[in-house]
Amino acid sequence: MGHLLQEDHGDPPVDDSFVSGDDSTPGAEEDFDSAQITTTDNINAVKEQVPVKRASFVHESNHDSGNDIPPRGKWAQKTEFILSCIGLSVGLGNIWRFPFLAYQNGGGAFLLPYIILMLLVGKPLYYLEVAIGQFTSSSVLKLWRCAPAFKGVGIAQLVIASIISIYYNVILCYTVFYMVQSFRSQLPWSSCAEWWGADEYCYVRNSGLVRCDVQRNRLVDSYIGKPPPENGIKIISSTNRTAIVDIKSYIEAMNNCTNATETASHQFWNKRVLGITEGIEHMGSLRWELALCLALCWAVVYLCLLKGVKSAGKVVYFTATFPYVILAMLLIKGLTLPGATTGILYYIWPDWSKVMNLQIWRKAAEQLFYSLGVAHGPIIVFGSYNDFRNTVQRDAVFISMMDFLTSLIGGFVIFSVLGNMSYELGIPISEVAMQGQGLAFVAYPEALSRLVWPHLWSFLFFFMLFLLGLDSEFAFIETVVTSACDERPSLRRHQKKIALAMCVICFFLGLPCVMQGGQYVLNLMDTYGGGISLLYLASFEMIGLAWVYGVKRISVDFEFMLAQKQSMYWKLSWSIFSPLILSFLFIYGLATNEKLLYGDKIPYPDWATGVGWGLALLSMLQVPIYFSYALYTNRQNMARIFQPTADWGPAEPSNQMSYKLMLQKQQ
Repeated sequence: MGHLLQEDHGDPPVDDSFVSGDDSTPGAEEDFDSAQITTTDNINAVKEQVPVKRASFVHESNHDSGNDIPPRGKWAQKTEFILSCIGLSVGLGNIWRFPFLAYQNGGGAFLLPYIILMLLVGKPLYYLEVAIGQFTSSSVLKLWRCAPAFKGVGIAQLVIASIISIYYNVILCYTVFYMVQSFRSQLPWSSCAEWWGADEYCYVRNSGLVRCDVQRNRLVDSYIGKPPPENGIKIISSTNRTAIVDIKSYIEAMNNCTNATETASHQFWNKRVLGITEGIEHMGSLRWELALCLALCWAVVYLCLLKGVKSAGKVVYFTATFPYVILAMLLIKGLTLPGATTGILYYIWPDWSKVMNLQIWRKAAEQLFYSLGVAHGPIIVFGSYNDFRNTVQRDAVFISMMDFLTSLIGGFVIFSVLGNMSYELGIPISEVAMQGQGLAFVAYPEALSRLVWPHLWSFLFFFMLFLLGLDSEFAFIETVVTSACDERPSLRRHQKKIALAMCVICFFLGLPCVMQGGQYVLNLMDTYGGGISLLYLASFEMIGLAWVYGVKRISVDFEFMLAQKQSMYWKLSWSIFSPLILSFLFIYGLATNEKLLYGDKIPYPDWATGVGWGLALLSMLQVPIYFSYALYTNRQNMARIFQPTADWGPAEPSNQMSYKLMLQKQQ
């Protein structure tokens, strides 16, 4: 990184009025239209007034006019930007993570902290990221010319984007595997077939058929606290609770139950798809079918990025819209099923006692960031492809609302079908609802297998999941590739090769996730590599932008770009609510961190937890490391690392000159 700090002593000294980090910019509320420069004479005049020195912290990238360096990509139409952002934000988490989190954490009451955090943190940060990307036409590394000490945040975001892209595509390979299985004459997860490895513990749920351990638990619960019957027998439940129950009731209950403990869909997932082992200590062998599906997924991602933003912008017309067609079909089908109302009420019924639990707020914040895609980097990159005058504020509000509504509707889709399954089998929804991948690959496929045309509904569901994940996946890869090309514009000649190398490397790094013990690795990467560090990076992103560069300066920049004043809502959110809430939730999350479990049952060994924290620190330590590096290399003038560099501002030369003149007038 040493070359980034080399100073060009041949340039004239920089005018400090243009690089000051001081937020006091009097007259910032005036109309900036008068500062626009459109003639060559005016531009030359400003050039004489504004001697611009090469940036001390970033490699010069605005000189893209060389014939051998391709120009930076742009969206062909605004629609491509909107759809790409929707495709990124509306992903797998909206369908399988949000509904279960809501149901598990107070139902409708969970929506209260989620909406509050969305208004105070999520939407303002989303707008800030996409707008500052548009203002600078640069990605997550060059963005920090505004406060060079915080460039480590951008590096950390690239690390997180890379880690997420490795395991996220593994989930897509599961959807491909299930899509292929949907073409069999009988859906394999709808029966206990020997050919895929079902054993004596496998059963197919039918009306009136209940597991014996479940019956035993129900009997114990019904007799606890009651006087023991005359002809009683002592029963111990699976949760180690005891009760004396009537022997006749016990015999009747046990005569109508099965000793099998796993549903066909559950065994198909664990035995046929994963071949899962007892723990991460036993990784087992490679699942070659999943490896082939993973290779296919990476090939699709590469094809989507073959021409950078040009090809990605065209792909999203299908990948970001067709999932809504399938979602609407599943919703209409689900709402017409018997028992759907019960399932939906189970999903949204509020338990207000949980609202004051800080864990609920932390989970809401994590889901918000996981869903919107903020603090990852892609939002900034997508914004950087916009036209400089694009009305980005309206876009950011629309996209964040679409993300929330999709999550809400996704819950209706999931729980309406689970409600029907509960109704048909005569069992509580709590016994069929599962979280995360269990919901997507066990509970919901089992419910769909009971519908008319189960093959069609199953294929559509997994195809929808594939498209939802694909948009997010190529956004993460695009973030890394674009950032590399922005840092070294000469690399744009090799953008296809860089994207190919990224896809190939991530494919091989993802192979441990498709081994028999791969689910343990994937869960570890998701928890530490792409989860814990998000709130940390979001906190430092807000500190660097809102407190160091300054909300006043951000407001001036955005007003120059949009010709519109920034409301007090944005300013308060950026300067007060977002930094404080994010920092508090991160510290609280560390203080209350619990030992990682797989499936709420299988604990990870200490060495695996250490590997997980190492993965988290791989991104988190980038912030203090680069901060220390910047302090050391600028120890003669430390203040400069907290001030914008000379080339900070719009990338277009005419806009850059107008911006410099505007700042000069504000002095």
